[in-house]
Formats: sequence, C-alpha cells, structure tokens
Amino acid sequence: MSSIPTNQAGPSTLNVNVGETLHPHSKSDTALTARQREKAPLRDADLDEITFDDSALDSEIDLLIGQYLESRGISSVSEIWNERILGINRSEERKEWIEDVERCILDGDYSSIENLISKPGLLKSQTQRSFLYLCWRQQFLEHVENRESQKAFNLLSKRLKPLEHYQPVPYDFYSLSYLTSASTVHDAPTFRDWAGVGPERERLVGVWRELMGSERAEALEKRYVPPDRLKTLLRQAAAWQISQVGHTGDGSLKIPSLLTDYRPLQLPERLYHLITGHTANVKCVDLIGPKGALGMSGASDSTLRVFSTEDYSTRHILHGHSSRIWSAASSSSGSTIASGSGDGTIRLWNVYTGECASVLYGDGGDVYDLKWRPGKKNQIVSASYDRILRSWDVETSKQLRTFSGHSQSTLAVAFDYTGNMIASGSKDKHIRLWDAVGGTCIKNITGCLGEITSVEFDQEGRYLLAGCKDNSNRLWDLRMQKNIYRYTGHQNTSKNLIRCSFAHDASLVIGGSEDGCIYLWETEGASTTSSMTIPDVKSLLPSNEVANATPNKPNGDTYSSSTSSWTPAYYPPRDKAGATSVGTNSFDKPTSETIRPLKVSEGHADGAVFDVVWKNGTMLSAGEDGLVGVWSK
Repeated sequence: MSSIPTNQAGPSTLNVNVGETLHPHSKSDTALTARQREKAPLRDADLDEITFDDSALDSEIDLLIGQYLESRGISSVSEIWNERILGINRSEERKEWIEDVERCILDGDYSSIENLISKPGLLKSQTQRSFLYLCWRQQFLEHVENRESQKAFNLLSKRLKPLEHYQPVPYDFYSLSYLTSASTVHDAPTFRDWAGVGPERERLVGVWRELMGSERAEALEKRYVPPDRLKTLLRQAAAWQISQVGHTGDGSLKIPSLLTDYRPLQLPERLYHLITGHTANVKCVDLIGPKGALGMSGASDSTLRVFSTEDYSTRHILHGHSSRIWSAASSSSGSTIASGSGDGTIRLWNVYTGECASVLYGDGGDVYDLKWRPGKKNQIVSASYDRILRSWDVETSKQLRTFSGHSQSTLAVAFDYTGNMIASGSKDKHIRLWDAVGGTCIKNITGCLGEITSVEFDQEGRYLLAGCKDNSNRLWDLRMQKNIYRYTGHQNTSKNLIRCSFAHDASLVIGGSEDGCIYLWETEGASTTSSMTIPDVKSLLPSNEVANATPNKPNGDTYSSSTSSWTPAYYPPRDKAGATSVGTNSFDKPTSETIRPLKVSEGHADGAVFDVVWKNGTMLSAGEDGLVGVWSK
C-alpha cells in the first residue's frame, strides 16, 4: 500500500492539492479570447481534454518501467528489458558486437551481418534496414565488379528490392538495376567514383562506426529519467482522484490499490435494522455470496436463519442441530452453508431451499469454528473441543486429515488465501500454523495472555489477526515473525466467543465486545502512549434511538429485551492438562504498538456482541440480546 501526503502531490505540473474541492468545469477555453483566458479563473482539465504525444508515449513508458525495475534491484529482468525493449546493452557486449560487424564487412561476410545487427538492443528496426540496404548494395557492386551477373540479379531482386524504400539517395535502386546489364560498376554515372572492393568496404566500416556513435549518443540522451518518476506520476494521479471526492485531512493518506480508483473509507454510521427471531443469544453471523445480499445467523436456540440484508425478510429457518450453533460459514459461491454445533456435528445446508444436504459426524465434541478451503469447493476444516482440527470432504462426508498439537480445546481456525496454510487458535493461548497438505505444524506462536477466540489471514497471507481473551486483538507479521499491533479498548475476558475480523480490504479491524458495542480500528492506526487509559465507552457514546426501539418479531409480536429469555454463554469444563512449555521465539517479544479504536458503535441492548462481519459496505453483528444488527453507511 502506498501513501501520499494529503497536503501535497509531489513534484507536479498539475498543481492539485488533495484538500481542495475542484471548481466546476467551465466552457472550453477555445471559446474565449486570449484576454478572457488570461483573466479567467483556473479550472481543472477534463480527462477528455488531455492528450499525449503518441510518437513518444510508448518509448517514455518503456523508460519509466526500466527505471522502476532498476530501482527494485531486479538486475536480470532490468537487463533483459534494457536490451530488448530500450535497445541498451552493456558496454562490453556492445563493443564486441560492433567489432564483429566490422570484421564481417571487411571479410565480405554479409549474410552474417544480417544476423548480427538484427539482435535485440543494438539498432532500431528502421536503422537496421537502412544499413542492411547499404550492405547488400556493397555486395551487389562486388558481384558486378567480378562479373557475376546472375548472383547480382538474384541479390537485387531478393534482397535489395524489399528494402528499396531505405535507399540512401533517390534513384539509387534505379542505378543498381542499370548495372545488371553493364560490364563494370563504372558504367553507371552514379558509381563512376567507386574506389574498388577494399576501399569501399573500409568506407562502409566508417559509415557503421558513425552510425553506432550517433545511436549510442541518442540512447544515452534518452536514458535520463528524473528519479522515481513513475511513483511521482502515480502520486499525482492519486492526488487528483482524492481531490475529486473533496477529501480534507492532515497527515498521510494510504492508497490501498492502484488497480482501482480511490474510494474514501465510509464507516457504517447507523444501525439500519435489528433482525429478530432467535430466542437465545446469537453466536455467529456471515454474509452469503460475493455481494452479501443474503445474511445468516446461528444462535444458542440451535437454529440458523437466512435473511435478506435489503428488506430484512427471513428466507429460511434451518432446524436440525440439537445444541447451540457456535459457527457458520458460507461457501465462496454462496450456495452452501456449513454450521458447527455443540452437538458435535457439522451440517451442510442448501441456501436456496433451506434443506440439510448432509451431516458430518465427528467424535470431538463441540465444533467451535469451521472454514471452507479456498480453491476447494468440497473441503472444510473444523476446530473442536477435543483439541483437534479436522479436514473434511463434504461430498463424501469423510474425514480427510486431523491436526493435533494443542493442549486444550481449539476455538478458531482459518485458511490463508492459497488454501495451503491453516491457522488455529486454542484455549491454551497458543496459535499454530499448519501445512494443510502435509498436516505438520509449521509454527507455534505464543505471547497472548488469554485464550484465542478467532484467527484470520489477510488477503495476501502476510498478516494474521487474532482475537485474544485478554482484552486485545493482535496482528502478527508472519514474514517478520513478530506481533506488530495490539488493538485495545473493547472487553473480551469472560464470555464466549468474542470474535474479530478484517474489513475494507484489510484496512480495518472490526470486532465485538462484552460491553455490547462494535469496535473498529484502523489496521495501521495511531498508537496510544503508555500512560493513556481507555475511558468508559458507554459514558462517551450518544444514545442510539435504534437500540432503544422495540423491533417487531416476524409474527407481529413486540420484542422486549427485559422479558426475552436467552441463555448465557459458557464453555464446557476446562481440560485438566496444562499447556505445554514452548521455547521463546520472535513472536513472543513485546514489540507491538497499542492501537486505540477508530470508531465505537452502540446498537444492541445489554449483553455482549459476539461476532461482526463486513462485506461491500454492509455490516452484521451478533448480539447476546438475540438480535442481529444490520449496519450500513
């Protein structure tokens, strides 16, 4: 992710400031007189009005790419680019090529000359053809001088005729054609000063040296590009895009991607709706499919509900589990839901019909978490009470592999984007990284002071986010092997299971809390000082009218948080085995920065918010009050 200062756009001829709002486009300047244009206020050029010099555009883009490759230190790729695209060779190799061509000219080996000068990076294509014409011309005159008329005619028709447009002077090809019926070269008026084979070869060598000297000088002149020119242009373009949306602010602004236009971060500002129906606390929520038009929720009343995030209507109520539902996840296509329950089973549901497609029976007790494997539509991995991770084939309902190593119950599991690495979190306060194919433990991460309630990789597999039962969410850099950020302010010490996740292309971290609020942090936000304390969130938040409203149940009854019956969250009994001792590694070092919340949103009644998910600007929250919150911008 690149960042640009919000008060400047770097060296630029566009003269745009990030914090300024653009003037409306006025009439074209062509409709104004010179005096009117001089007095007219400055305006921003429209994209359609900007044109480039097409003759130089491609070569300048090539130069920018070449400079960027050199700045990255990729010497092998940079050399290939310079030779084949920019026409620039290393001096020693270039010198050898020049000498080889000179040797071939003096020896009369003209067929080898064609192969030499056609090598990439030596001459431009037009210059190659012009010099090649001179070489074939010299060979033709030598054939005429040696009275080899048939060879001369063949050379004229097969070699010189296609290059007629590259003749050095007008009517040169016409004069050569005249010599096919002449006895000597001097019979043509144009070649009366021809000095013979040896001197003419020397003269052609001189032309070659002069040509290479001018080409090298031109190449050296074009090689100069202002330092970091490509990045400067990208910053200018980003600054213009940011100014279009009227951004105002201080400090640096991070651009998440160059592949799409800049979109300002819009946090969910209000709770649009509280979805009722569950008769116990809601443990998990998810947005179904790529767009998230449907949502789902699983609760301690042993049911799942599928609902619309647009009109909030209930599509399906999924019955089948005999105990609370700890986790649920939808497949990448959005056609199937997998749910894990306290009854020890995993059920697969058809999103469109609401029917249970299959049941996976394990012997590990409560299934606390499960995830679909990226790139494999038929595989999921689950985390269970018996401390074991299990990989499943959902088509055959068979268990593929187990992952053992944790000393207490596994509470969270996640795949990286490749589907080849698994992260798991446990009550033993450890995070383990696993080879999804081989089943071996790659890394054991310690350092958390509480149980691990959730884990998630970012979209590049570089960072790992974990929810910890020590009032913190933590971010690990897996390449640097250290905990770099610690997100605080929320409460997560006693209830099960308070989860957190990435949002908005991993630029945000969102999570629930035992105080009933939803917390949002910038992934790389401002850190707090060591003496700073987090204030009481409830005392700072304004009253939320939506939270105090009495939403209606689907059957028309009025919901009341004071009279509803919901079951408190609790764990099964703790394992008696203690945590295994693990040696100190780089993940354990206390080098993380503490990040304060960017935003705290209140919407649920008394009780915890267990789970929060975000997709395409829509956010769902799972409350201990038995409600599902739908949030939007």
